[in-house]
Amino acid sequence: MLYILLALAFLSAATIVAITGFFTAWYWMILIFIGMWAGFFLVWVIIYTLWLLIGSFLISKKKEITKPNKFYNYFVTETMKLLLFFSRSKVHMEGAEKIPRDTKYLLVANHLSNFDPITCISQFGKNDLVFVSKPENFSLPIAGAWMHHAGFLPIDRENPKNALVTINKAAEYLKNQQVSVGIFPEGTRNKTSEPLLEFKNGAFKIATKAKCPVVIAALKNTRKVQHNFPWKKTDIYVSIDVIPAEEVAESNTAQLSARVYDFLKENI
Repeated sequence: MLYILLALAFLSAATIVAITGFFTAWYWMILIFIGMWAGFFLVWVIIYTLWLLIGSFLISKKKEITKPNKFYNYFVTETMKLLLFFSRSKVHMEGAEKIPRDTKYLLVANHLSNFDPITCISQFGKNDLVFVSKPENFSLPIAGAWMHHAGFLPIDRENPKNALVTINKAAEYLKNQQVSVGIFPEGTRNKTSEPLLEFKNGAFKIATKAKCPVVIAALKNTRKVQHNFPWKKTDIYVSIDVIPAEEVAESNTAQLSARVYDFLKENI
Protein backbone atom coordinates (compact mmCIF):
# COMPACT_ATOMS: atom_id res chain seq x y z
CA MET A 1 0.00 0.00 0.00
CA LEU A 2 2.90 2.36 0.69
CA TYR A 3 4.14 1.97 -2.89
CA ILE A 4 0.62 2.33 -4.27
CA LEU A 5 0.12 5.61 -2.39
CA LEU A 6 3.54 6.86 -3.50
CA ALA A 7 2.69 5.97 -7.11
CA LEU A 8 -0.67 7.76 -6.88
CA ALA A 9 1.07 10.82 -5.43
CA PHE A 10 3.65 10.71 -8.24
CA LEU A 11 0.94 10.53 -10.91
CA SER A 12 -1.04 13.32 -9.25
CA ALA A 13 2.00 15.61 -9.10
CA ALA A 14 3.04 14.76 -12.67
CA THR A 15 -0.49 15.49 -13.93
CA ILE A 16 -0.62 18.90 -12.24
CA VAL A 17 2.81 19.84 -13.59
CA ALA A 18 1.82 18.72 -17.09
CA ILE A 19 -1.52 20.57 -17.04
CA THR A 20 -0.24 23.82 -15.57
CA GLY A 21 2.90 23.72 -17.68
CA PHE A 22 5.37 25.29 -15.26
CA PHE A 23 7.94 27.25 -17.25
CA THR A 24 10.93 27.79 -15.05
CA ALA A 25 14.48 26.60 -14.55
CA TRP A 26 14.84 22.83 -14.43
CA TYR A 27 16.04 22.86 -10.80
CA TRP A 28 12.91 24.78 -9.74
CA MET A 29 10.82 22.30 -11.66
CA ILE A 30 12.38 19.45 -9.71
CA LEU A 31 11.78 21.21 -6.36
CA ILE A 32 8.18 22.02 -7.29
CA PHE A 33 7.56 18.43 -8.38
CA ILE A 34 9.09 16.95 -5.18
CA GLY A 35 7.00 19.32 -3.05
CA MET A 36 3.84 18.35 -4.89
CA TRP A 37 4.70 14.66 -4.63
CA ALA A 38 5.08 14.92 -0.85
CA GLY A 39 1.87 16.93 -0.55
CA PHE A 40 -0.16 14.55 -2.69
CA PHE A 41 1.25 11.59 -0.73
CA LEU A 42 -0.19 13.04 2.48
CA VAL A 43 -3.49 13.70 0.68
CA TRP A 44 -3.70 10.09 -0.51
CA VAL A 45 -2.84 8.81 2.99
CA ILE A 46 -5.71 10.89 4.39
CA ILE A 47 -8.06 9.54 1.69
CA TYR A 48 -6.96 5.98 2.51
CA THR A 49 -7.55 6.59 6.24
CA LEU A 50 -11.01 8.02 5.57
CA TRP A 51 -11.81 4.98 3.42
CA LEU A 52 -10.82 2.69 6.30
CA LEU A 53 -12.95 4.78 8.67
CA ILE A 54 -16.01 4.66 6.42
CA GLY A 55 -15.48 0.95 5.86
CA SER A 56 -15.37 0.32 9.60
CA PHE A 57 -18.88 1.83 9.93
CA LEU A 58 -20.26 -0.24 7.06
CA ILE A 59 -19.06 -3.66 8.27
CA SER A 60 -20.69 -5.32 11.23
CA LYS A 61 -18.68 -6.33 14.28
CA LYS A 62 -21.52 -8.61 15.37
CA LYS A 63 -21.44 -10.85 12.32
CA GLU A 64 -19.99 -14.28 13.15
CA ILE A 65 -16.84 -14.95 11.15
CA THR A 66 -16.45 -18.61 10.23
CA LYS A 67 -13.26 -18.17 8.21
CA PRO A 68 -10.70 -15.40 7.66
CA ASN A 69 -11.34 -13.00 4.81
CA LYS A 70 -8.33 -12.30 2.56
CA PHE A 71 -9.71 -8.92 1.47
CA TYR A 72 -9.84 -7.55 5.01
CA ASN A 73 -6.61 -9.31 5.96
CA TYR A 74 -4.81 -7.57 3.10
CA PHE A 75 -5.82 -4.11 4.27
CA VAL A 76 -4.98 -4.86 7.90
CA THR A 77 -1.50 -6.01 6.83
CA GLU A 78 -0.93 -3.04 4.53
CA THR A 79 -2.11 -0.60 7.19
CA MET A 80 0.36 -2.08 9.67
CA LYS A 81 3.13 -1.55 7.12
CA LEU A 82 2.09 2.09 6.78
CA LEU A 83 2.11 2.56 10.56
CA LEU A 84 5.58 1.06 10.73
CA PHE A 85 6.73 3.40 7.96
CA PHE A 86 5.34 6.51 9.65
CA SER A 87 6.83 5.45 13.00
CA ARG A 88 10.25 5.73 11.32
CA SER A 89 11.13 2.19 12.35
CA LYS A 90 13.39 -0.22 10.49
CA VAL A 91 13.08 -3.94 11.16
CA HIS A 92 16.17 -6.15 11.11
CA MET A 93 15.31 -9.86 10.79
CA GLU A 94 17.74 -12.60 11.83
CA GLY A 95 16.84 -16.17 10.87
CA ALA A 96 14.07 -15.21 8.43
CA GLU A 97 15.22 -18.01 6.12
CA LYS A 98 13.91 -20.53 8.68
CA ILE A 99 10.30 -19.38 8.33
CA PRO A 100 8.16 -22.04 6.57
CA ARG A 101 7.05 -20.93 3.11
CA ASP A 102 4.81 -23.85 2.20
CA THR A 103 2.64 -24.18 5.30
CA LYS A 104 0.85 -22.09 7.90
CA TYR A 105 2.32 -21.82 11.39
CA LEU A 106 1.78 -20.58 14.93
CA LEU A 107 3.79 -17.42 15.57
CA VAL A 108 4.73 -16.75 19.20
CA ALA A 109 6.57 -13.65 20.40
CA ASN A 110 7.38 -11.67 23.50
CA HIS A 111 5.21 -8.64 24.18
CA LEU A 112 6.83 -5.30 25.04
CA SER A 113 4.67 -2.62 23.43
CA ASN A 114 1.77 -1.79 21.11
CA PHE A 115 4.23 -1.95 18.23
CA ASP A 116 4.75 -5.71 18.65
CA PRO A 117 1.65 -6.75 16.65
CA ILE A 118 2.34 -3.95 14.15
CA THR A 119 5.88 -5.29 13.65
CA CYS A 120 4.79 -8.92 13.42
CA ILE A 121 1.90 -8.35 11.03
CA SER A 122 3.98 -6.13 8.74
CA GLN A 123 6.82 -8.68 8.60
CA PHE A 124 4.87 -11.96 8.60
CA GLY A 125 1.69 -10.78 6.87
CA LYS A 126 2.59 -12.40 3.55
CA ASN A 127 1.51 -15.66 5.15
CA ASP A 128 -1.97 -14.24 5.92
CA LEU A 129 -1.28 -13.76 9.62
CA VAL A 130 -4.06 -13.14 12.16
CA PHE A 131 -3.63 -12.69 15.90
CA VAL A 132 -5.33 -14.04 18.98
CA SER A 133 -6.01 -10.82 20.85
CA LYS A 134 -7.72 -9.48 23.93
CA PRO A 135 -11.41 -8.61 23.42
CA GLU A 136 -10.87 -4.88 24.10
CA ASN A 137 -8.88 -4.54 20.88
CA PHE A 138 -11.97 -5.37 18.84
CA SER A 139 -13.62 -2.22 20.22
CA LEU A 140 -10.87 0.04 18.85
CA PRO A 141 -12.04 2.65 16.31
CA ILE A 142 -11.43 1.59 12.70
CA ALA A 143 -9.10 -1.30 13.65
CA GLY A 144 -11.66 -3.39 15.55
CA ALA A 145 -14.06 -3.95 12.65
CA TRP A 146 -11.32 -4.73 10.14
CA MET A 147 -9.61 -7.14 12.57
CA HIS A 148 -12.90 -8.93 13.18
CA HIS A 149 -13.57 -9.55 9.49
CA ALA A 150 -9.94 -10.40 8.76
CA GLY A 151 -10.32 -13.36 11.12
CA PHE A 152 -8.54 -12.12 14.24
CA LEU A 153 -9.72 -14.02 17.29
CA PRO A 154 -10.69 -12.56 20.69
CA ILE A 155 -9.72 -14.66 23.70
CA ASP A 156 -11.30 -14.45 27.14
CA ARG A 157 -8.45 -15.46 29.44
CA GLU A 158 -10.69 -15.14 32.49
CA ASN A 159 -13.04 -17.82 31.20
CA PRO A 160 -11.27 -21.11 30.37
CA LYS A 161 -14.30 -22.50 28.54
CA ASN A 162 -14.53 -19.48 26.21
CA ALA A 163 -10.75 -19.44 25.79
CA LEU A 164 -10.84 -23.07 24.64
CA VAL A 165 -13.34 -22.15 21.92
CA THR A 166 -10.87 -19.59 20.59
CA ILE A 167 -7.96 -22.04 20.81
CA ASN A 168 -9.94 -24.66 18.87
CA LYS A 169 -10.91 -22.13 16.21
CA ALA A 170 -7.29 -21.00 15.82
CA ALA A 171 -6.22 -24.64 15.47
CA GLU A 172 -8.85 -25.15 12.76
CA TYR A 173 -7.49 -22.15 10.85
CA LEU A 174 -4.08 -23.83 10.87
CA LYS A 175 -5.31 -27.35 10.10
CA ASN A 176 -7.22 -26.03 7.10
CA GLN A 177 -4.21 -23.97 5.95
CA GLN A 178 -6.31 -20.80 5.95
CA VAL A 179 -4.01 -18.41 7.82
CA SER A 180 -1.06 -18.42 10.18
CA VAL A 181 -1.91 -17.48 13.75
CA GLY A 182 0.02 -15.20 16.08
CA ILE A 183 -0.17 -15.10 19.86
CA PHE A 184 1.71 -13.54 22.78
CA PRO A 185 2.03 -16.32 25.40
CA GLU A 186 2.72 -13.76 28.14
CA GLY A 187 -0.91 -12.72 27.74
CA THR A 188 -0.25 -9.01 28.14
CA ARG A 189 2.47 -6.40 27.66
CA ASN A 190 5.51 -6.81 29.85
CA LYS A 191 5.86 -3.51 31.75
CA THR A 192 8.36 -4.90 34.28
CA SER A 193 12.15 -4.94 34.30
CA GLU A 194 12.09 -8.73 33.85
CA PRO A 195 12.82 -10.04 30.34
CA LEU A 196 9.61 -12.10 30.22
CA LEU A 197 6.38 -12.57 32.12
CA GLU A 198 5.11 -16.03 33.05
CA PHE A 199 3.73 -17.86 30.03
CA LYS A 200 0.14 -19.04 29.58
CA ASN A 201 0.81 -22.61 28.43
CA GLY A 202 -2.67 -22.83 26.92
CA ALA A 203 -1.40 -20.75 24.01
CA PHE A 204 0.60 -23.75 22.83
CA LYS A 205 -2.50 -25.95 22.66
CA ILE A 206 -3.12 -24.29 19.30
CA ALA A 207 0.09 -25.83 17.96
CA THR A 208 -0.39 -29.27 19.54
CA LYS A 209 -3.95 -29.49 18.22
CA ALA A 210 -3.00 -28.30 14.72
CA LYS A 211 0.36 -30.16 14.67
CA CYS A 212 1.86 -27.18 12.87
CA PRO A 213 5.30 -25.55 13.03
CA VAL A 214 5.92 -22.95 15.72
CA VAL A 215 7.79 -19.82 14.64
CA ILE A 216 9.41 -18.00 17.55
CA ALA A 217 10.05 -14.25 17.20
CA ALA A 218 12.21 -12.50 19.79
CA LEU A 219 11.42 -8.77 19.56
CA LYS A 220 13.82 -6.09 20.74
CA ASN A 221 13.53 -2.30 20.88
CA THR A 222 9.80 -2.01 20.18
CA ARG A 223 9.40 -0.07 23.43
CA LYS A 224 11.63 2.66 22.03
CA VAL A 225 9.42 3.44 19.04
CA GLN A 226 6.99 5.65 20.96
CA HIS A 227 9.83 7.37 22.83
CA ASN A 228 11.86 8.06 19.69
CA PHE A 229 9.02 9.22 17.44
CA PRO A 230 9.11 11.64 15.64
CA TRP A 231 12.63 12.91 16.25
CA LYS A 232 14.62 9.72 16.02
CA LYS A 233 14.49 6.55 13.96
CA THR A 234 14.15 3.22 15.73
CA ASP A 235 15.89 -0.04 14.82
CA ILE A 236 13.74 -3.04 15.73
CA TYR A 237 15.46 -6.42 15.90
CA VAL A 238 13.67 -9.73 15.39
CA SER A 239 15.43 -13.05 15.98
CA ILE A 240 13.69 -16.11 14.52
CA ASP A 241 13.71 -19.78 15.42
CA VAL A 242 11.37 -22.56 14.31
CA ILE A 243 10.12 -25.73 15.95
CA PRO A 244 9.21 -28.10 13.07
CA ALA A 245 5.78 -29.70 12.96
CA GLU A 246 7.31 -33.15 13.59
CA GLU A 247 8.78 -31.97 16.91
CA VAL A 248 5.56 -30.18 17.85
CA ALA A 249 3.63 -33.45 17.34
CA GLU A 250 5.97 -35.20 19.80
CA SER A 251 5.80 -32.46 22.46
CA ASN A 252 3.26 -31.34 25.04
CA THR A 253 2.33 -27.75 25.81
CA ALA A 254 4.71 -27.50 28.79
CA GLN A 255 7.66 -28.68 26.70
CA LEU A 256 6.87 -26.25 23.89
CA SER A 257 6.40 -23.43 26.37
CA ALA A 258 9.77 -24.11 28.01
CA ARG A 259 11.58 -24.25 24.68
CA VAL A 260 10.04 -21.00 23.46
CA TYR A 261 10.67 -19.29 26.80
CA ASP A 262 14.35 -20.25 26.74
CA PHE A 263 14.85 -18.98 23.19
CA LEU A 264 13.10 -15.68 23.86
CA LYS A 265 14.95 -15.07 27.12
CA GLU A 266 18.27 -15.75 25.44
CA ASN A 267 17.58 -13.46 22.47
CA ILE A 268 15.96 -10.41 24.02
